Amino acid sequence: MQLLALAILLVWCFNILEPFIIPMIWGAVFASSFFPIHEKLTQKYRWKNGLSATFISLVAILILIVPAVFFMLAGASEIKELAQNIRDHNLEIPAPNENVKAWPVIGERLFVFWTEASTNLTLTLQEHQDQLKPILLKLIALLKNTASGILLLLISIIISGVMLAFEKEESDFAKKLFVKLAGKNGESMAGVAKKTIQNVVKGILGVAAIQTTLVGIGLLVAGIPFAPLWIILSLILAIVQIGILPISIGVIIYIWSTAGGLTAILLTIWMLVVGLLDNVLKPIFLGKGASVPMLVVFLGAIGGFIYSGFIGLFTGAIIMTLGYQLGISWLNSKNATED
Repeated sequence: MQLLALAILLVWCFNILEPFIIPMIWGAVFASSFFPIHEKLTQKYRWKNGLSATFISLVAILILIVPAVFFMLAGASEIKELAQNIRDHNLEIPAPNENVKAWPVIGERLFVFWTEASTNLTLTLQEHQDQLKPILLKLIALLKNTASGILLLLISIIISGVMLAFEKEESDFAKKLFVKLAGKNGESMAGVAKKTIQNVVKGILGVAAIQTTLVGIGLLVAGIPFAPLWIILSLILAIVQIGILPISIGVIIYIWSTAGGLTAILLTIWMLVVGLLDNVLKPIFLGKGASVPMLVVFLGAIGGFIYSGFIGLFTGAIIMTLGYQLGISWLNSKNATED
């Protein structure tokens, strides 16, 4: 009877907390990522926990939220301006370069479509409205999702600040929980879980942020239209491990068709180098200081993302890491050897 009452109470608590579960998980992810900085501020510089947590949260908001809001508003403004120019027949599209015809597979069709659009954009849009309407709707949905994502990010950073302020109590709770779940190895596994989160943040989110920043610099310096929108898309593609190649190809095609010369050469080299950067940085960050092979963490992160979205990047990596450690521990145990 007591177990039944406890089960009912736990289910009830879960239902009450359900709206906050995702922000709390993200808060835990950020808290684990910020912990080395928090530890340095509190131990080396003797800051109080509350002051350190508040400072880290404010800096995180300044670095993550402010640029995200800026790019979202800039992207929305450019889309609104584009729509207004189309309605007022003020949008001019430059004619394509003759070299476009020589591009493999899509050259001829792209040249024809591009020429039609540069000659009579209104008629071209009317003829292809069935194909263009879903793209426009997806762009609008992307901006809406970006806005809700920024709000979630803000709430998560605030929660991470609270967690950092009470990190000792939460660390003790996590260790006790892991000991209950994994026995004598639980305490070491709690440390492994924290290290895994930090590596995934650096190896996937960190590398994506570095690539997106460099892509943004290239696009803004080269004067590519709708740069904020392409920057947001680059970040999303980098996080989901598709990579920035689709954006790079589009940008390279555009710059060679409209500008050419030194600008096109420099931007092409820049985009290709930035696109390959993750192949160098990802193995370094994902495997740094980890007690499991980098491949295990990477497969866990990607599989987790496919299974449960962005948060799966972390839950998948942690579960695969702990599963790997439990499996190796069992294989190396005395009982397993005797069996």
